[in-house]
This record gives sequence, structure tokens and C-alpha cells, in this order.
Amino acid sequence: MSDDIVDLLNKKVSEPEGKMQLELILGNLNTVSDTMQWIKTLQDTGMAESLKGVAYLIANLRNILTDDMLNGVSSMLNSLLEVLSKISDPQVVEGLVSLLDGIASGRLSQDPKIHGTFSLLGELKDPEVEAGLAVAINMIKGLGKIGRH
Repeated sequence: MSDDIVDLLNKKVSEPEGKMQLELILGNLNTVSDTMQWIKTLQDTGMAESLKGVAYLIANLRNILTDDMLNGVSSMLNSLLEVLSKISDPQVVEGLVSLLDGIASGRLSQDPKIHGTFSLLGELKDPEVEAGLAVAINMIKGLGKIGRH
């Protein structure tokens, strides 16, 4: 077998293109070695099979989906990523968690106590209530615009 390898190498070195390819491989031996180690890790962990499955899925989807469908999916993914980036803002997360905790615990329904029209009008003077109402009204407007279409 070693004679076969030597013959193969001699044949490749005698061809200009083969010689350039071998020089390229030998010049990048560290990269080749690192790549082979990465592939070995993928195989040992079972990820190589998973990646093959994903590649086959993408190839099959490409045959099924039209360009318009792919553009639509791409547009939806971009929108989803934009929403996720806004939701992942620490202030937004903290506010949502606090709001959900207050609703779940019942704490938000305990204070302030609204006993009638005058106590409600008194609460409307609070700057936070004012800001919250503005947010709620604008959200309702936005929902109304969406609902018309």
C-alpha cells in the first residue's frame, strides 16, 4: 500500500495543478489538521448526522419553496429577530417580569384602592398613571389600525 501512496504522490507532483494542490495542503497543514479534528468531534458527538439532516432538509425545502416563499420566510425571520432584540432589552424584560409578577400575585389589584369616580379622578393626576394611560391608549389605537385591515 505504501508503494501505491508514493506512486500517487509522484503522479500528483508531476502534474503542475497537482503540485500546486499538494503545496497548498502542506502549506496549510495546521488548518487541515484543525479542520479534521473539528470533523472528528462532530462525528464523535453525533452532530455530523444532525448537520447532514439539516443540510438535506434545506436542500429539499429549496426544491419545494419558491423564491417568493423564501423571501416571505426571510422577511418573517427578520421581523422576528427585530422583535426579539427589542424584547431582550433588560429594561423591557424587567418591566414585563414585574408586571407579570404583580398580576399573578394580585398585588397590582390591591393598590391604589378605587372607590368611585372621585378616587379614580384623583389617581389620574399621578404622572405614572398619566404615562401608563397614554401607552395604553396608543396601544389600543395601534390595535384598531391593525383591525381595520
